[in-house]
Amino acid sequence: MFDLIIKEAASRFGLGDKGGMLVQMLVSYMTNKDTGGLGGFMNLFKSKGLGDIASSWLGGGDGAKAINADQLGSVFGGKGGLMDALTTKSGLGGSVVTSALGYLLPSILGKLTPGGSIPTTLGADVLGFADQGKNLLGGLLGTGAAAAAGATRAVGNAAHATTEAAAKTGGGLMKWLPYLIAIPVALFLLKSCTGTEEVKKVAVEAPKVVVEAAKPVVDAAAEAAKAAAAATATAAATATTAAASGAAAVLSYLDKAPDAIAGAPFAKLYFEVGKTDLAADAADTLKPVIAYTKANAGTKAAISGYHDPSGDKAANEELAKNRAKMVRERLRTAGFAEDQIMMVKPSQTTGTGDAKEARRVEVTLVK
Repeated sequence: MFDLIIKEAASRFGLGDKGGMLVQMLVSYMTNKDTGGLGGFMNLFKSKGLGDIASSWLGGGDGAKAINADQLGSVFGGKGGLMDALTTKSGLGGSVVTSALGYLLPSILGKLTPGGSIPTTLGADVLGFADQGKNLLGGLLGTGAAAAAGATRAVGNAAHATTEAAAKTGGGLMKWLPYLIAIPVALFLLKSCTGTEEVKKVAVEAPKVVVEAAKPVVDAAAEAAKAAAAATATAAATATTAAASGAAAVLSYLDKAPDAIAGAPFAKLYFEVGKTDLAADAADTLKPVIAYTKANAGTKAAISGYHDPSGDKAANEELAKNRAKMVRERLRTAGFAEDQIMMVKPSQTTGTGDAKEARRVEVTLVK
């Protein structure tokens, strides 16, 4: 099921035979039921303010947004985190693993959510594949970690209960302070616990203590919490709408690109008959594009796909467009932002009678 993803990742990032290992571990981590499965995986991004990026990966397709190294580090970095485990187990360099994750996470999540939404159950082939990666990840999927996660969620529920209680009770503002302190104290106890049984005990008792302590809270605190929640929800909705509109504009297949900086394509990439795979020298071909763009702020790459003039026109145009998409993905991997890339439909399929020249993608730099 993941053979093509493994092959493409190995080719792009020089993973060799370690590509399969990385994908196995990622699928195990993403589908681990003890941490909430795919839904829990999505919540990791939401907790870091990156939920819109992860949501764009559902179902795969053109709308998938790129994620950079800093964002990946905020979600999976740190000692004992996923990136640390992948680097240690695979023996690959940290920068290689980080670059590969930027491609693998959207690809795998898109594969696991073909309908654009998280499935209620996963197929036997997916679960079987995930089982192969469990032993490699070891303690990262352990029951102790799962129990701690459950305890943390319980304390979170207790915090929510205090807010509900605040809406129904009165009192002075100073009465609210001791009960707010109860929540971080409970979280500290969770962190201090090393055994699974201790974690479970705190998970059961901490919510009771916090809820009981929060009974005599003030109306003012409750109203402030409600106002903050409403403002946050409004801001998030506005940002999501703006991001969606921007992505739609960037991913549209334009009929004409702005004037080229050099008056000619900066790079040409050639493809085999009926194929969309990038040639082995694609990285070298795109180096001038990447270098110029980094040195000249505001520069954008306009990508156009061409095809053979013979055969079914509709099928050929779709093939040309898919080839252009492969080049776009390579530029994304190199660090291009969404608003730095334009997909441009050429006015003619090809300008020469050379069959090889017809099967090409051109990258033009524009301002």
